[in-house]
Amino acid sequence: MFTMHISSELKYRVSLTAKSYYSSARERVDWESVCNELRLPILKTLEHFDESICGIRQRSLPETQDWGIETLTALKSFTETNFQHCMSVDDWVLVGKYMNICHSDCVAKMWALGKFRMTPILFEQITEYRDAGLLWPTICRNTLADCTPDILRIAYATSNKDTLYKSKRPKAKFRISKHQHWSREEDVRLIELLSQYGSGSDVDWNYISKTLGHSKNACRYRRILLRPQIQEARGSSIDTDQATSSSESPSLGIDYLLN
Repeated sequence: MFTMHISSELKYRVSLTAKSYYSSARERVDWESVCNELRLPILKTLEHFDESICGIRQRSLPETQDWGIETLTALKSFTETNFQHCMSVDDWVLVGKYMNICHSDCVAKMWALGKFRMTPILFEQITEYRDAGLLWPTICRNTLADCTPDILRIAYATSNKDTLYKSKRPKAKFRISKHQHWSREEDVRLIELLSQYGSGSDVDWNYISKTLGHSKNACRYRRILLRPQIQEARGSSIDTDQATSSSESPSLGIDYLLN
């Protein structure tokens, strides 16, 4: 009981302190300042943060959006500094808290950053465009790069023309499993499929797995992450059915009430 009280008190302190260091311009908390004030390690601080206490709501930034160089640099730096080669789901939840971005979006963006490869030819093309004064969105379109401008910019800044010709592709500091990366379309399709099974006790995971191309375990875990959206979808379906049923049933009208 005493331990629970301390944990609850720490959660309250961390959350209120985080609120005081929230920047509307950056749309996230200055966690380094929070840690300095509370004298706690960054990961322990994030573990005790509860956004419902301070009213800070996580934003959603799809992988296909240009996050901006400062935001993407912060994500890359924090992830590579604080975590080992293989990250767990709980690790990604902490990353989401740090960035104030849904952790599934953080996974998707880091996946996109990790799979992009700068080539010597692309590097030279970008250099020519930069010397000509072109902006990054234009460079991204002209080079037909399969990524967003923020990823292209970071990849270019961290590359060297000489080493690109000599070195093989560097090993990632950590691994992001394919099952952790889901597109918006796959999420929508999963919600549609699960909405057909009611309470979910009789879900045909083999069928869903084959339909989406993800493993059964990946689909089960994704259902946990999408539970609020799935419940909302089921609620909307019930409301629609009730509305249809009401419209089809005969109306008794005022005449009936008066008789």
